Amino acid sequence: MTRFTLITRSLLRNPGRSVMLALTIGLAFFVYLILASFEEGFHPDSGKAQRLIVTSKSGSATPLPMAYFAQLQQMPQISRITFTARSRATYRRQDNYLGLVATNPASFTNFAGSQYVFPPDAVAAMEGSRDGALVGRSIADQEGWQVGQTISLNAFSFETRERTRDFSFTIVGIFDSRQPVDTHFVIVNYDYINLVRTTNKDTVSSFGLAPADGQRLDDIIIAVDDAFANSAYPTRTQTETQFMKEFVSQFADIATIVRLITTVGFATILMIVANTIYFAMRERTREIGVFKIIGFSNSFIFTSMLAETFLLFGLGLALAYPTAYAAVAALKQPLSLIVPSISLTPAIALSAIAIAAALAAFAGGIPAFGAMRIPPLAAMKE
Repeated sequence: MTRFTLITRSLLRNPGRSVMLALTIGLAFFVYLILASFEEGFHPDSGKAQRLIVTSKSGSATPLPMAYFAQLQQMPQISRITFTARSRATYRRQDNYLGLVATNPASFTNFAGSQYVFPPDAVAAMEGSRDGALVGRSIADQEGWQVGQTISLNAFSFETRERTRDFSFTIVGIFDSRQPVDTHFVIVNYDYINLVRTTNKDTVSSFGLAPADGQRLDDIIIAVDDAFANSAYPTRTQTETQFMKEFVSQFADIATIVRLITTVGFATILMIVANTIYFAMRERTREIGVFKIIGFSNSFIFTSMLAETFLLFGLGLALAYPTAYAAVAALKQPLSLIVPSISLTPAIALSAIAIAAALAAFAGGIPAFGAMRIPPLAAMKE
């Protein structure tokens, strides 16, 4: 009889209990993998960390003067620059939301070209049309929009002289994403919006900067913020990654939620598994005593019982991985507007293995140590 045979037979002695423990462990790791994948989806790609976003020091809701654009263009540390005036908008229904981005088509498409595919003829058509619009693939597919169609959007942040927030645009093209990023928004001409709106004229929500070759991000951040430090509208410059994380944290601290739920779940598992293994060890006191009397060492007893716990956690992971992978794949489309980059990455899978190993060592180590200390003669009296 091999050690593995002994371990598996010990687990199958009470198959119902072993199955329930494996399912409990699997469920906890299933929740962890889903939540970790969800959190990972909010982290922008590494390329975004090489770009900077300039917003008001007072917060992203406070606009900045458009006049800053010319000053930023003069900075030699910057290779590409764009600007955006953003607004949430609705189409037909008040609960049918999308993003509305007013910008300069040429500068924006040049700046964001690594993330999106913009048809060149559509960009040219938009530049030659005051009310032209580029629409993202996600919103276009959802609404069935076609090139040449006229759409009417209700913009929350833009109001015309007629006291209306309704704007009509002609679709000149549909853009796609190169990466798993949001395309549920519409790009329109800033000059058109700025001409007809009555509030926050000649202002933007943010500027986007790409550093020139060989330039350090920290140096650019200091240079930009110092340039406007004594103005009426001081700025805050940060990487696009930091900007996106702060934007998401306005709605919920995803990282804290994930840590809180997983900590509670794993603590519960730890208590359940440790308690179950402890009582299983008490049930096997006579058996352990027999092993010692016939010559099995304390280390054999300890490692065998610890191996049972590791095997239980391994079975739980084996159940969690395929179900979590299938769930993440099924959630990609429904959550694409909220978490466009949701994915179960190898790093998340490896972290689950590390957590499982630590929990198994702790949950099984204490009962195994207790089993190792059982005196043979006392065990035979049971």
